[in-house]
Amino acid sequence: MKDRGIRIYVGLMCVAAVGGLVLTPWSSLGALPASSQAAFAGLILIALLSESVATHLSAGAKAGSASITFLPLLASVQLFGPPAGVILAAISMLFGDFVVRRKTLQRGAFNVAQGIVAATVAGWTFTLSGGIPLEGQPSASVSIASQLWPFITFGLVLLALNHAAVSLAITLSKGLPFRKVWAKALRNSGGSLNDLLISPMALAVAFLYVQFGIVGILTLLLPMLFIRYSYLATSRLRDANEDLLKALVKAIETRDPYTSGHSLRVSHLGRRVAEELGLSVPVVEQIETAGLLHDIGKIEAVFTDILRKPDSLTDEERAIIESHVTEGVSLLRELSSVPESVIKTVRHHHEREDGAGYPDGLLGDEIPVGAKIIAACDAVDAMLSDRPYRKALPMRVVREQLVEHAGKQFDHRVVRAMLTAHVLEEYADIMRLSREVTEIVAEHGPPADLRARPVAQKPKAGRWRRSARVPQP
Repeated sequence: MKDRGIRIYVGLMCVAAVGGLVLTPWSSLGALPASSQAAFAGLILIALLSESVATHLSAGAKAGSASITFLPLLASVQLFGPPAGVILAAISMLFGDFVVRRKTLQRGAFNVAQGIVAATVAGWTFTLSGGIPLEGQPSASVSIASQLWPFITFGLVLLALNHAAVSLAITLSKGLPFRKVWAKALRNSGGSLNDLLISPMALAVAFLYVQFGIVGILTLLLPMLFIRYSYLATSRLRDANEDLLKALVKAIETRDPYTSGHSLRVSHLGRRVAEELGLSVPVVEQIETAGLLHDIGKIEAVFTDILRKPDSLTDEERAIIESHVTEGVSLLRELSSVPESVIKTVRHHHEREDGAGYPDGLLGDEIPVGAKIIAACDAVDAMLSDRPYRKALPMRVVREQLVEHAGKQFDHRVVRAMLTAHVLEEYADIMRLSREVTEIVAEHGPPADLRARPVAQKPKAGRWRRSARVPQP
């Protein structure tokens, strides 16, 4: 049923795109002088160049490409009118989706069609708000101020229609509520908003063309190169930092087979809870990073030895265990790329709502929201994981524990987000898959390249657990 719905939607979008192309007054482009047509062809070539060198970006669970095709698109609308924007959008998206990114026919057709529809409707709003093509106008008769509002209107309508079309496609293919998908699309629109912030470059290029001809168009290449370099440098730095941090986390978890994958799962769950709470995209990503790093302070061997101790802990050993949060902070402060909010979340992820946590005994709203989320996710992963002293707890018990400790150990809002949005059920599916993989490895043995490595001894029952608290790793 979902597949049928998305196919119908894509078909309707393609029909709408054809209608937009039919209604577009192409005669205005044909009436352009040869020099202007050459300039428009130059903008198309710049757009294709932008698509061909689009930077692949990945961040957490998201991945995509960052191109700067919007700059020649906006410049073409300002110079030659909405029909130029429609044809540039169609050509660049056809090239980008089918030649560069090699999308499937259905995905590529949808992207191209919605791009044409969005450019067509945005072009109408450009004209209705008083926008006029600068080509052919006396340079003294048109000011930037008179073109600014039509320019802004075109960009906002184009962005809104793009988000709406994609949100509806996700709604139909995933069976999710449109309002929820739309809200998430808006929260994830940081890249698009950044595009709007630097879009005045296109307006400046249009006016430079009016003054200096084709040289004005060529000036667009320089800022495009700088912007692409910025995207590329940011992407490479993010990837390098992510690889480094994952390597550190892996080094910690390989010492204890019972916590393998724990930090990655907490990171994933933390992101889902943060999204359900409606937090901004930067905050969600910082919480996701903090979930990955929350146990980074356990990298010292002394923590492994104590956690594997079969007997009760002494006061000194308990103090060492609790020091992993401050040790983690010390380590992360040496990495200049880790935001302060991530460091604070790592420091305070063992604080409690009632003030009985550590290391600072913070109470209620004194605890950063990221730390509240990671605290609950940390406990949930522990309860849903097998431990030397018990099997994973049933989902019913996990839910009961969250409700019982809400307001004492956990924030009410975090618990509510977990219980009401099916977040726990999704997470339980991940945990079941993880356990099945573990059981297969246990039955058939590890891969050949790992069989020569020593296997960690299973700790005996009686491993230390905090009394009057939800089990934690």
